[in-house]
Amino acid sequence: MQDPDEWQAKGVHWHVFAEPRDGCAGPGSRRRDRLRQTPLAVLRTPEEVTDWIAGMVREHADRRHVRLIGPRGGVGQVGDDGHIEHDVHQNLDVVCRGDSLYVDIARENDRLQLWAEAVTADECPDGTHDQDAASAQLG
Repeated sequence: MQDPDEWQAKGVHWHVFAEPRDGCAGPGSRRRDRLRQTPLAVLRTPEEVTDWIAGMVREHADRRHVRLIGPRGGVGQVGDDGHIEHDVHQNLDVVCRGDSLYVDIARENDRLQLWAEAVTADECPDGTHDQDAASAQLG
C-alpha cells in the first residue's frame, strides 16, 4: 500500500509552470530549463497541486464531447466535473509519492502543457522555496 505522506519523507514541494504550444510543436521545455525560471506558483501539498491542475483544466480545456468507454459508456465532455474528478484521484496518487506531474490540455486552437515539478530545498533557486511566486498570464 502506498504511503500517502511519502512526499513529506522526500521533502518535496512543487513549482508549477504552464506553456502554450501549437499543435506541431515538439515536447516543450525541459525540466532543468523550467527550474531556472520563476514558477507561476510554489505549492506545498499534493492537494494544492491537484487543485491547481483541476482549475487549469476547468479554465482552459476545449469542451468537446467524447464517447466514454466501459460498462457505463455514454457521452461525456472533456473538462467536465466527472473528467476532472477522475483525474484528481489519479493525479493525487502521483504527487503523494513525491513525483512531478505533467499534464497536456487541448484548447480550442492550441495545447497547454502544465508541469508541477517536485523539488527539494536543494533543487530550489535561492529563496524560491520560501516564498510564493507571482502569477503570470498565459498566452
